[in-house]
Amino acid sequence: MLGVVAVMFAQTMDSSLGAVHEERMQEFEETKALLDQINDAIESYDPVLKEKARDILIQTMFNGRGGSHGHPGVGIAGTGAGAAPPGGGFGTLLRRWTPRRASERALLGAYFLTRVQGETMLTSQAINGELKAHGVSVSNITRAMDSNLRAKPPLMVQVKKMGKTRQARKQYQMTPAGIESVERQLEA
Repeated sequence: MLGVVAVMFAQTMDSSLGAVHEERMQEFEETKALLDQINDAIESYDPVLKEKARDILIQTMFNGRGGSHGHPGVGIAGTGAGAAPPGGGFGTLLRRWTPRRASERALLGAYFLTRVQGETMLTSQAINGELKAHGVSVSNITRAMDSNLRAKPPLMVQVKKMGKTRQARKQYQMTPAGIESVERQLEA
């Protein structure tokens, strides 16, 4: 009798585990299909844009599924994206502080992208684009960024470099000192 119960229990467990395994395999296949679609969609993009687009698409696809799916390193952690930090829109920031030096203008652009737009990784191209969109000019964004990197304490840090030459695309992040510096100017 005990042997029959053990066999029945084993069969029940096998069918339960089989259903769980099947469900996980189906979920894996769906995930793989989504990742293949993402890679196909961004295949021809510039390397820097490809990485950014991939992150956005992965975040949108997996977070939008309503499940517990996630992707490490994707998303915005602790930046307060969408919140209205001191300053509101970029125009409001400019009315509160009109930076005189190119490095200060670059820092304000980085602050806007970090605190208001919720970006964690910044490129000089994105910062310069945001500044130009609001009529603020920086004649040499690379020098302006370098000045913020060399400041004591550093106002920004270079996190990543794509390419081997000086013209390589670089990714930056603001340091707490950089954020404090801008917020001090905005409060003045």
